[in-house]
Amino acid sequence: MEAIYGGTAVTAPCFDQKSGSLLVLSAGTGEIHQVVLSKNGQMLQTLANTSGEPSSLAFDSEGAMYVCDFAHQAILRRGSDGRLAEFVREYEGKVLKGPSALQMDSKGNMFFCDSGPLGETTLQSPLGSVFTISADGQLLQPLALECLAHPCAIAISPSESVLYVAEMMANRILRFVQRPAGVYHCSVFYQFSGGMGPSALVCDTQGTLYVARYDLASSGAKGVISVLAADGKFVRDVELPIPCELTGVALNPKEASLVVTEASTNCIYTVSLG
Repeated sequence: MEAIYGGTAVTAPCFDQKSGSLLVLSAGTGEIHQVVLSKNGQMLQTLANTSGEPSSLAFDSEGAMYVCDFAHQAILRRGSDGRLAEFVREYEGKVLKGPSALQMDSKGNMFFCDSGPLGETTLQSPLGSVFTISADGQLLQPLALECLAHPCAIAISPSESVLYVAEMMANRILRFVQRPAGVYHCSVFYQFSGGMGPSALVCDTQGTLYVARYDLASSGAKGVISVLAADGKFVRDVELPIPCELTGVALNPKEASLVVTEASTNCIYTVSLG
């Protein structure tokens, strides 16, 4: 296992498909970092700052960057000029609570969770949502409206017909199945026990789901990545020798490994899947 230290409350590792670069966010400072090589090894280079509390990022097919931000209660878009501009902030005249995760499919359709910061949408007040924005008409529609307890991660299946959502405070993974086109049906894909709940998801080309399990570092527990098969069966736990405030997970496109961010130590870890 390799580690890179830096940032503040690091989260949301993401690979730029065009350049192959690894990016992470510093939720505590608003910075968007790129991991670069230097004479002293790998380090973080700041690309931009949202002046807020970024929580997730993704790229479209044209290379434009989209960033979820709790403080702005919006998704921001960074174009070729390097400037960040508001992309979406409200639904039917009501301001979002704070987007927490987003993914783009191959057609350019966007899917995102709206949970607000941790503690805003809870079991007692399950007002989190999942939305989609169509690539063709830029139409914003809810898949689940103000009914979830901190939805905070999204993954898309290889066929792009299934959407997985981590509902942290209910400690479970939801599955949204599209049938027919444009119509989604929601069910519980997997129910966990122990810890606070799933905080990040990534799906490989075989449909295997890797789930980062979050808990407070004060519990003394170590980090765990749970592996689930495409049919919902539990495969195994990958136990990590690091604290349990896991905030992000990404598959390395160049090798069989995962990149995991851990907030309490401000570290980015590489975990071999071999």
